[in-house]
Amino acid sequence: MPALILAILWLHYFWCLVPSWRFGEYYNYGFLVPVIAFGFAWRRAGLVREQMAAQARPVDRAGNVWLLGLALLGLLFLIPLRMVEIGDPTWRPPLILHGILLTMASHWIVSRNWSWKVSAFFLPVTVFAWSAVPYFWQLEQLMVRQLTGWVIGLTQEIFLLAGHPVERMGERLTMGGNVCEVTDGCSGIRSIQSLVMAALFFGELLWLKWPGRVALVVTGLTAAVLCNAGRAWYLASVHFSKGIEAAHAAHDTAGHVAFAVAALILFVIARLLVPQPKSRVVVSRAG
Repeated sequence: MPALILAILWLHYFWCLVPSWRFGEYYNYGFLVPVIAFGFAWRRAGLVREQMAAQARPVDRAGNVWLLGLALLGLLFLIPLRMVEIGDPTWRPPLILHGILLTMASHWIVSRNWSWKVSAFFLPVTVFAWSAVPYFWQLEQLMVRQLTGWVIGLTQEIFLLAGHPVERMGERLTMGGNVCEVTDGCSGIRSIQSLVMAALFFGELLWLKWPGRVALVVTGLTAAVLCNAGRAWYLASVHFSKGIEAAHAAHDTAGHVAFAVAALILFVIARLLVPQPKSRVVVSRAG
């Protein structure tokens, strides 16, 4: 019963995030997260069931009924919050507050019905589920501005190292009288958020420990910045040599290639971080 309650509450929360995934510029990958998150939760729940069966722990039916009543009471407190969310489905503070309350309630219910160790055991799934929650708008715009500056700076350095006298003017690259505009779409924010989700996915899929998962996230961030700098350099080169129409025609293809390369790097690093089983050395003695 508690597991069913939690599944319904999380499914409802993901449904509340659908407008952000549909109309948000950087969160299209969110539709994949619920299916994967429930799959990860089911896998971990299977291990918990096996351990509980081995321990032959009795089921606290009275406690389950009490938890059901408490969850129904909690739903009443979500009604005013849902009214605010329905008024503006893309307003992020209510959605984030909803997620915080649901996360706290979920881990409390799990710890109350099983134990705090079981609650901590499901923490990686919760972290992965949060990858689909949009950031605060101010934080997102700050990231876009910062990432755009990094990409433009790296792109200029690549041109200078290649011997091309490219100058930077704000968010523009100029060579002679030719001006190339570097838009927010070239910042790599979409790739970064998608790769963070992918890093958390690989970490949970391969049962990596927390240091490995953090290393994967850092790898995803670094790969996204470098690959998008390469993408911006390629598009600027096409712009300077063939014109703005050719650059626009190659824009989407270059973006897909940059993301594919970054995802491949992330997958390779994830495979390298998988702990290898210790080989057994058999030593024979001549008798």
